[in-house]
Amino acid sequence: MTSTLGFAILAVLARGDRTGYDIAAVMRRPVGYFWTAGHSQIHTELQKLRIAGLVGYEAAHGPGPQDKKVYHLTPEGSAKLREWITKPPRERPERDELVLKTYAAWLAEPGLVRQMFTDQLAAHEARLTEYERAEASFGEPPPFGDPRFGNYATLLCGLGYERHRAEWCRWMIAQLGTGS
Repeated sequence: MTSTLGFAILAVLARGDRTGYDIAAVMRRPVGYFWTAGHSQIHTELQKLRIAGLVGYEAAHGPGPQDKKVYHLTPEGSAKLREWITKPPRERPERDELVLKTYAAWLAEPGLVRQMFTDQLAAHEARLTEYERAEASFGEPPPFGDPRFGNYATLLCGLGYERHRAEWCRWMIAQLGTGS
């Protein structure tokens, strides 16, 4: 059974052959807007995908003494990815640490809670600025069928999320007032 990370890697490889390092870079941006993975997770998952016959690789001359592996999607991997795309996503529990902390915030000193939300607001506003710059770089939304369509659509989702979180942080800061 292929993991969600495995499908994320297959989706990256559907856009072109890449080394493990290149996959990790794409997993930081733009995939990192909605799905994250570390280099060691990616390497482990690539081996599972290779054993399952969903990806292959070609050895190419690398910058160091060893050859690098350039991974590609196999026809089986492409078919598995196409099948997975239209299946409903699995239900998964929400795990939002900030919301959990908010649930228990009445136990903490209000000034410290307010500072935590002020810091969170700054982080969400910074990401919002980054996402707005990325959106502006598109000009017009790419048409469906263009691989960049997925980049744009997920970016719009990220914009909505960051706007919502920033608004919620502002509301929390207002609720906590300016006193102790």
